[in-house]
Amino acid sequence: MQLLNSKALLLAAATFDAASAHTTFTNFFVDKEPMGDGTCVRMSHNIPQATWPIRPITSQDMACGVNGDKGVARICPANSGSELTFNFRDWPDGSQPGSLDKSHMGPCSVYMKKVENSAADNNAAGPGWFKIFEEDYDNSSGQWCTSKIMANDGKLSVKMPTDLAGGYYLVRPELLALHEADKTPADPQFYVGCAQIFLQSSGTSVPKDTVSIPGHVNMQAPAMTFGVWNTPKQISFPQFGPSTYKSGSSKRGVKARTNQLKQTMGLKPANCIMENDNWCGITLPSYSDEKGCWASSQKCWDQSTTCYESAGPVGSKGCKNWESYCDSVKNACASGSFNGPPSAQSFIPAPPSRLVSSGSSFAASPDTGSQDYASPKAEAQTAPTTSTSSEGDNSAKDGSVDTCGSNAGGLKCATGRPPDLLAWTSPQLLTPYSTQPSPEPVYTTAFHPSYSLQNAASTLYAVSLRALPIRLHSLYSPSVLASYPLVSLTTEEYIAPHSLLFSSYNQHTFFAGSPNLISVFDINRNGEGPVERMRTIPSKRSTVVGGAGGIKGIVSALGMSSEGILAAGTFNRWVGLYDGHGRGGSVGVFELREDSSSETLAYGGTGITQILWGGDGRYLCVAERCSDGISVWDIRGTGKRLAWLKGRNAETNQRLGIEVVGREIWAGGVDGMVRFWEGLGMKEGVVEPSWDFKAHEGTLSITLLFKIRLTE
Repeated sequence: MQLLNSKALLLAAATFDAASAHTTFTNFFVDKEPMGDGTCVRMSHNIPQATWPIRPITSQDMACGVNGDKGVARICPANSGSELTFNFRDWPDGSQPGSLDKSHMGPCSVYMKKVENSAADNNAAGPGWFKIFEEDYDNSSGQWCTSKIMANDGKLSVKMPTDLAGGYYLVRPELLALHEADKTPADPQFYVGCAQIFLQSSGTSVPKDTVSIPGHVNMQAPAMTFGVWNTPKQISFPQFGPSTYKSGSSKRGVKARTNQLKQTMGLKPANCIMENDNWCGITLPSYSDEKGCWASSQKCWDQSTTCYESAGPVGSKGCKNWESYCDSVKNACASGSFNGPPSAQSFIPAPPSRLVSSGSSFAASPDTGSQDYASPKAEAQTAPTTSTSSEGDNSAKDGSVDTCGSNAGGLKCATGRPPDLLAWTSPQLLTPYSTQPSPEPVYTTAFHPSYSLQNAASTLYAVSLRALPIRLHSLYSPSVLASYPLVSLTTEEYIAPHSLLFSSYNQHTFFAGSPNLISVFDINRNGEGPVERMRTIPSKRSTVVGGAGGIKGIVSALGMSSEGILAAGTFNRWVGLYDGHGRGGSVGVFELREDSSSETLAYGGTGITQILWGGDGRYLCVAERCSDGISVWDIRGTGKRLAWLKGRNAETNQRLGIEVVGREIWAGGVDGMVRFWEGLGMKEGVVEPSWDFKAHEGTLSITLLFKIRLTE
């Protein structure tokens, strides 16, 4: 494995989700005027995966991204010839800087499509798309288009053609990262999104060269497998997709309809006093008595609920401002002030700043054409710094390291990135940032998927304790924030889950695995039991397992795929798969044992301790106690065991964790060795470690690659 211009640290007994280094289109400017975060932009509803590339390229999501078939409420106005500046972020809510990792080199394009209503559903995928801008490699500057975007703080500016007919359009910026394109299998990574605009124009042109998306590109195109790392000589980057539209090359002139000369749909409501992406807080009704006051207060909170429920990847900052306003209304009612509502002016945040300068070095709308390609300069060749992390692991997004484990009935969390980290020349011990006392031994923990030390409110984790309710803690608070009892319906005793997992689809819920049961909790319901109990077998006395019989035993491991499939493993060596982000029905059950006694010996283990998804939800990696290997199952393909990663050396009842890092699997053993298997999904049968090294004299419970980006 090659690491270029980065330092890697291997930490024992810790888990960390490195910055995704992917990107997404979050907001845009019209002639340097900000439209607002998420406003008029179609974005993924799956917040943790909003920055992931689109796969496969035949997917309907290629048009406007995941959930791009759903229109949003707002449509932003633009004029003929306006400059649109698209903003891409590595962190959609802008909580941390960055747009895209330097390794993600490749071309970019911008497409448009005329529609009847930009805010309507189901009008993205299909024909009608035309290209207004493209750029690949600029030999004069030695930069790819994506590299220019990174240098320009994630911004890509293009001008609208001047002769297009007025009306409603979808505008689609497209980035293509080629850093994995020359691998086997090829993995060209598309990052797309759509802005909803109304184009105010007296033009009458309709482009003649339109294409269907998906379908504007295929894997047979040479550009899809172009190698950006290993091309030392100058060659032309192979073009792909349609030619770029040039003003005056329309198919025919059309007479613009009257209703296309003035925007009538997707307008900001006149009584909108506060915004959060495409949500508007509407002026509250006036009142002059107590009944009217409390009725108005309830309307305020109802709007607050709608705001939070509709908040997307760009966050809920506006919802928090509205919530503060609702508090002021409630407090006024409680104090007997029944004339209102009070002014919301002090709660309205300052408007976003105007774009001072786009700093764009891009051509406007003309086709820039193919340019000679030279190997990128050495300083631009940074190895990918992403690591794919399973939902529910003990990880932080902000560069900190979090290690939590039980210790004689207590819980210690070592948190924080030491300031002298890069100066270390030998293994070091982490100093606990927070120590949380616990009255009973800790069975398992799970960190909230939005966990970040940058936001104290997000530093939440759930803890399962022996003979006590599940507890919700924060690293910044010594007290218990909430508790959730899981009680046996027959003995009325507390059940201590052996596995916990927060849902990234609905971050208010978490799953708890216990004997023959998966329970679903709502973190907002303090003191309450599960909102749903999903039995993994028809009855406790059932002797039939597999198929309709389900999985029997303690649910000891949980993992959610990128496609919303919940995998549950038991100490009895059974795996169950459930769709609907874990809330649907069973879609599959299988046992790790094989019929053949020889295979049983080869693939031995005494119970599942960890389940991780890899390959964007295709492969399931299963770790067991008392096992010498890791089994890899092809869930989306054959549905069978694909490989056995041999030589793990985990012959112990301890939970020795594994980590999936891109296409690699990392694991520690009882001998203090760290072993690596490369090419997840590319090898079948028994697979020996690709390489290993000695990291510790004792057992390694969890291993992790912590990559640090160096600023130049």
